[in-house]
Amino acid sequence: MRLRLVAVLATLVCAVFGLPALSSSPTPTIDGSVTKAYIVPTRDAEIYLEVVEPTAGGRVVPAPVILTYSPYSVLGRNGDANHWVPLGYARAYADVIGTGNSGGCYDYGGNREKRTGHDIVEWIARQRWTTGKVGMLGGSYDGTTQYATAVTHPRGLVTIVPEAAISRWYDYAYAGGIRYTDTDEDLGNEGPGAATDEGVDTPLGFDFGFAIPPPADNTDADWRQRVASTIVPCDELTHTGAAYNLTPDYDGFWMDRDYVHLLPSVTIPVLVASNWGDWNVKQKNGWDAYHALTHSVCRKMFFGTRWAGHGVPPGAGYATAVDDWFAHWLKGANNGAQRMPAVTSQTSDNAGPIRYIAGLEPKPTPVRLYLGAGKGGAWSLSTKKMHGRAAATFIQTGTNTEARAAAQPFAGGSYLAFASPVLRHDIRVFGRPVLHLWSTVQRQWVTVTPSLLDFDSSKFSAVAMTRGWLDSRYRAGLDHEVSSTPGASTRMDVPLFPTDYTVRKGHRLVLLVQTEDLDWAIAKPYPDPSDPTVRIDWSKAQTWLQLPVVGSPRRVF
Repeated sequence: MRLRLVAVLATLVCAVFGLPALSSSPTPTIDGSVTKAYIVPTRDAEIYLEVVEPTAGGRVVPAPVILTYSPYSVLGRNGDANHWVPLGYARAYADVIGTGNSGGCYDYGGNREKRTGHDIVEWIARQRWTTGKVGMLGGSYDGTTQYATAVTHPRGLVTIVPEAAISRWYDYAYAGGIRYTDTDEDLGNEGPGAATDEGVDTPLGFDFGFAIPPPADNTDADWRQRVASTIVPCDELTHTGAAYNLTPDYDGFWMDRDYVHLLPSVTIPVLVASNWGDWNVKQKNGWDAYHALTHSVCRKMFFGTRWAGHGVPPGAGYATAVDDWFAHWLKGANNGAQRMPAVTSQTSDNAGPIRYIAGLEPKPTPVRLYLGAGKGGAWSLSTKKMHGRAAATFIQTGTNTEARAAAQPFAGGSYLAFASPVLRHDIRVFGRPVLHLWSTVQRQWVTVTPSLLDFDSSKFSAVAMTRGWLDSRYRAGLDHEVSSTPGASTRMDVPLFPTDYTVRKGHRLVLLVQTEDLDWAIAKPYPDPSDPTVRIDWSKAQTWLQLPVVGSPRRVF
């Protein structure tokens, strides 16, 4: 109740106090543009900035600025200027420190990126060709630098629109202490293009890719100085050691790259965008960022379908929302953008996207589904506790994949599948399921990689709704390892990633429990040939899945 009251109050604050002061002077008619390059001095390096400035009658018109701070200059700069400039904005693009035409050392999301983002915004806001107001826009890394900049509170930054962005770099490389592979549902659920959705891996692709070529604008007076600063060995080995580690403790390196713990200090309006099917940056990053923005005067969440991958939410509605958002916060347009719903989310089912549902954030009911043995000995998910049953066991092979297990959920010896009864009604799952698991192994640690499937018995087909990962050594927290006692039952709480998904009447929920999924994560070999049997316990301590269900879930199962 308290959380819902906070959401209501936040919406009222947006609506009542969300109208910026309108300009008293008319804006000249924009009839052209001019592109200018600047070298911006910052505390860490000289940063290259390219701006497309609006003109009227051949003269530059002071305008609010939409800025992207990006390492992707090799792909071009300001490619959308023809959209924004005629609307009365200056479109700006700065090369991330140590990439493109900027000097300095590339920093993999660290403090140098935060400081340079801050300094660039403040420098822009002081220029006579602006109105002093800066907004930031962009996706993936270009959205990530928005969080990095916003948490430093630069003067002149009015709003940000991070799209498919990283809010905590640890969560881009790892989940629960397990390193992702370079994949993104390439074995099924997003279609044939998903194999390339992951893009270039970090940090190798950036430290030894984007950050290697020296600045190319050799006609500039500061070019030699910027080249000298980029060719000096920087932190490449540190980045590599931290981001490819079999036991990645959450230490100071990762805290420097954690924006989530700083986002409560951000007060400017923020529109967070992602897709539930983004398994590149991971939709978790947008979800966590939105919920951390507790002091933003106006925060909104706009998430597209589980069937769309890395990028912006599909459909014209999102593009219109972004246009209105900047018009309101940067130009004072009385268009009601501050009153857009707190959460706009596109739910999906096994056939594809359904529709966008907008309003306050849903408050799901936590449904507890116990793991156990049902009639005939089949492994089941049930709302009733199942005492006195034999423990379930499977053999860790180090070769299993989620794709294989999902295709044959009830036929494997290297994983277990727990099936619910047939659903009597449709249910909408919104938020983060959590597996509360008690397990015994004859080892000091084990990996657990559960997947939650929507299983259509009539077609014997399954769609993975969401999934999670945990190295048991990190069950008490990511900052240190805690070994288990061999042969003793150990509790692990494994959060699955957030989703918005509708399971249809007549389908079943199937929870896959396995130790490895090689199409998603790098397997962790155990150092000695001890017993590979994994046992799931429930005779004394219950093992259950907590499922967030929108609406009344009674009699659904």
